[in-house]
Amino acid sequence: MLKFLRDKAQSIVIQAIVVIIALVFIFWGVGTNMMNRQDAAILVNGEEISFQQFQETYDRTYSNIAQQFGGTLPQGLAESLNIKDQVINQLTQSALLRQGGAELGMAVSAHEVQKNIEQMVQFQDNETFNLQRYKEVLAANRLSPQKFEQSMKLDLLAAKVTDTIATFNVAVTDFEIETLYKLEKETVSVSYVKISPDTYLETIQIEPADLEQWYETAGERYKSAPKVKLTYLPYDYKSIGDKIEIDETDIETYYQEQLANYQLPEKRRARHILITFEDSSPTEYRDLKLKKANEILEKARAGEDFATLAQEFSEGPSAPTGGDLGYFGQGQMVGPFNDAVFAMRPGEISDIVETQFGFHIIKLEDIKIASIKTLNEVREEIRTTLRLEKAKPLAFQMANKAYEEIIGGGSLENYIQASPNVPPVVSDFFDRNSAPEGITNTPQFLDTAFGLNKGELSSIIETEAGYAILSATDIQEPEIPPLDQVKEQAEKDYRFEKAKEQAKLAANQLIETLKQNEGAFETVVSEQGFRAETSGPLSKTAAQSDTAFPQSLVTKVFALTKADPVSAEPGLVENDLYVYRFIERQKPETEITEQERTQYRAMLEQFKRQQLLDAWMNSQRSVAEIRIHQSLENM
Repeated sequence: MLKFLRDKAQSIVIQAIVVIIALVFIFWGVGTNMMNRQDAAILVNGEEISFQQFQETYDRTYSNIAQQFGGTLPQGLAESLNIKDQVINQLTQSALLRQGGAELGMAVSAHEVQKNIEQMVQFQDNETFNLQRYKEVLAANRLSPQKFEQSMKLDLLAAKVTDTIATFNVAVTDFEIETLYKLEKETVSVSYVKISPDTYLETIQIEPADLEQWYETAGERYKSAPKVKLTYLPYDYKSIGDKIEIDETDIETYYQEQLANYQLPEKRRARHILITFEDSSPTEYRDLKLKKANEILEKARAGEDFATLAQEFSEGPSAPTGGDLGYFGQGQMVGPFNDAVFAMRPGEISDIVETQFGFHIIKLEDIKIASIKTLNEVREEIRTTLRLEKAKPLAFQMANKAYEEIIGGGSLENYIQASPNVPPVVSDFFDRNSAPEGITNTPQFLDTAFGLNKGELSSIIETEAGYAILSATDIQEPEIPPLDQVKEQAEKDYRFEKAKEQAKLAANQLIETLKQNEGAFETVVSEQGFRAETSGPLSKTAAQSDTAFPQSLVTKVFALTKADPVSAEPGLVENDLYVYRFIERQKPETEITEQERTQYRAMLEQFKRQQLLDAWMNSQRSVAEIRIHQSLENM
């Protein structure tokens, strides 16, 4: 919970940065052209969307998706996601929203634009709008205030249309609420059998000819990683720094100059009980949560153990530890929570504190008074720091001098022969995952090493640990080894692949038998040599801890009926296959509570408002004249 609160404390800044970046990407270049194109990428009722605007939006969308995959989209995924059409639809919809808003008589005033800009954190200094900072940020992004403010106006108009439609009254009946509740809370039970490839492993016979034929297509999985053999000269900071003597006077001077860095701020330890709700929650639901928080507060102030209350009632992640948040400093928690804690005395229990997470009841456990680390406590730390400071320029001087002599001597080998007091490091062959410990095991070093051709000399490379000059003595390209070299593993993999095929065949045969036989599931399954099990009641919304039936298959179970009781295909979980048949569907055992009714009403209202917006957008699109440039169609 501590990390959660800390992260959220910065969320306003993050959200504001996202807004400005999005606006810069979307509107930077409006009215300009890309690659000297004078025509528009998209025309929406005569409104032009430039190629520059399309490209920037496309790049931003691609980048956002790629970040979810570690920075690079897997091959073929970009095409399957159809990012181009997503961007075209996004830009077209924004234009239709603006145009629709104008038709409805909506407008965005200069005051509204000004107010929104002034609230953007990146234009503020000490939480106050700063005109000079505003101009500097825009200039850094190659935007004029006029262009940015116009783009803000367009964006706010689109948002205003969406917000206006979202406020339309929609009717949600009790019948709809109760129907949705029953669908959400009903349970389904199934009989099932698990078919594992492991069952068939011992039945698989390996014929040499079959293994060789399989290896011809499966051999790629045994392909070796590229390897390199290096000769290199390391100039690492630590080795050089260890030889440098540091005067005690320098240590004392550094300590006095950096005294502020050795201050330990006051820290406080607190527990809390969190009753959650969202800003979008209906007033009735919020009031119910506040009532619950006040009831818990009364128990806490009446002397009941706070940690026990937190374990029983708190809806936050710290509940299992009695609401304990550990020690934290001033400003590490969200504002209202922080202010309350740092105004309390040890043992005191707060009033209800409201944040964006919900209602908090806080108990201050302890205070660690601010202090300063003594010189003796940090002496060796400072010595190491000063050694590193002196070692860095010295390491570069040594590496630069050696590099000049290597170039002058014609090769690294000649330099080594002429400099017996500078012993090189000679490695054996290694790949990226088996690099020797030390300076070589850094990304910068490895990127350079595996980018060299055989016999090629690198430039001076800087790593986190120091400098180095390296030469690729030899390179081993990736290759598929002969079957004999990996025969043991290949046989194991071959046997398992064939066992998976046998398991899948058995599962499909069982499904066909069950569809043709209305007899008892247990009898049919037993005749096929399997053991039947029963899932017990399965729920869509709650994880089942008392059944071995896989949670990942639960949603498919709810598609079964008495008329169509057997799974259409085996369910795959890791390598195991599951065949299942419908037993019964049960209605919820409990009636819907008022709190649940309020939640379901809010959910249905939001759904219906989205339907209204979608219908309005479809209506706008149906009568719009939209033209997409041929180059995008063929992209």
